[in-house]
Amino acid sequence: MKYIKTLLVFGLAASPALVLADGWVAEQGLSHLCGGVGDESQSQMKTEESASDAQLVLTAGPDRAYLSDVKLTVTSTDKQHSTSWQAQGPICLLKLPQGNYTINATYGDEHRATELNIKSGKTGNSPPLIINFKPS
Repeated sequence: MKYIKTLLVFGLAASPALVLADGWVAEQGLSHLCGGVGDESQSQMKTEESASDAQLVLTAGPDRAYLSDVKLTVTSTDKQHSTSWQAQGPICLLKLPQGNYTINATYGDEHRATELNIKSGKTGNSPPLIINFKPS
């Protein structure tokens, strides 16, 4: 395991995150794994899907073409859990404690926000949450 070093962005310190051996990134009780481009990455995402509580699919345009480099922030409505990252692939799996969350997604100058409710015992059963942006 390795730690991602604390980064200074616009004068604000980002929290260090723990990168787990299987590729999941854990921070403040929330975990995420992004990928889905290429055969190996798609295979890993399919394998890990059953262990996730939610799946985000990042797309653009009416044909919903896959999109990466989307800035994502997931925050629990009670503000006890929060994490931010830049998605390196169009599919992001989430492991979240039971509760309500706000997902903020930014691509270029476009912003999307959506709510997500995680119920106990629903791991891997939810349909993907598609976040669609205008084509660039």
